[in-house]
Amino acid sequence: MTAVFAKAVLLLATLAAGLNAVLPTRAAAADSSELVMATVSLTSEDFQLAMAWSTVLSETHTPLRITPVATGTVKGLRNLVQKRADMTLIGAPHYLDAVKREGSFKDDPPALVEAYKTLRVLFAIDTGMGQYVVRADGPVRSFADIKGRKVGIGRPGGNAGRVSIALFKVHGLDADKGDVRPEYLDYGTALDQLSNGQLDVATVWGGVPQPGLDQASRSNTLRLISPAPDSLPALQAALTNGQHYVYRTIPAERIRAAYEGRVVTDGPVRMWTFPFMVMVRADMPDEQAYALCARFWDHVDEVRGSSAALALIDVANAAQGLSAELHPGSSRCLAERKAL
Repeated sequence: MTAVFAKAVLLLATLAAGLNAVLPTRAAAADSSELVMATVSLTSEDFQLAMAWSTVLSETHTPLRITPVATGTVKGLRNLVQKRADMTLIGAPHYLDAVKREGSFKDDPPALVEAYKTLRVLFAIDTGMGQYVVRADGPVRSFADIKGRKVGIGRPGGNAGRVSIALFKVHGLDADKGDVRPEYLDYGTALDQLSNGQLDVATVWGGVPQPGLDQASRSNTLRLISPAPDSLPALQAALTNGQHYVYRTIPAERIRAAYEGRVVTDGPVRMWTFPFMVMVRADMPDEQAYALCARFWDHVDEVRGSSAALALIDVANAAQGLSAELHPGSSRCLAERKAL
């Protein structure tokens, strides 16, 4: 933990100095073994991953270090192509928005969009998932039971709301026709309203256990409900870049253990998600890409153990659902570990 703490102190000092606002280009860096990784925020899963990854590199005496810097997803990708960062993470469907100049990237200049197309993937990780929770003492036990009810679907403009509306429609519940009553609420507020009876269903995003869900389950026993097992193709067809969305199935035993029985299910639970890709520039040396990949997966237990949000990472999914080409060094790494 000493290495993690020291790195966190260094990062906070860097942020205080204003480096996060204007990152230097990597051409100006004194040591190419010091890699800057753009992350969503100081509390995000990818920030935690970067810290754990750098610790693994240090403990295995690999001459590479990773310093995470909080920029947000969109700015992180821009910083990568502008050589203000060496690595970043982005969802597979959102990367397609970048190369198609759509969504959050629709106003980017053409030169930047062309640069996005040259990026490569080290590997993908499993992190957060879209989950639907109800009170265990309530009437909702399936998606069919949601009809006519109030559902928290995440913050306004967020991806969780967009996917949820499409997912409900796939199940015959059209929000535009009043079949469901969506409420744009952040996860914490939605869980509070679920607990006091103001809301029937809450959408949350995260791993297992999900911190907000864990806390809410201490006041009321909760239940996770699943989309129908055959609904994925229709959901993919309904979403932009939907082919990169997948269901992850979490065994009932894992959920029971994660929440000590305070969250119940009627069997395995399906949760929607998409690959979160670790992106680098194509000019990263093959041996450096290989070393980063190999150390990560050979010591993935340490990464998983660093945060509950990273507990589901699995090399079997490291090359699934990608929307960009793998870096050659990473291709060799993943082939050796039977992930290709």
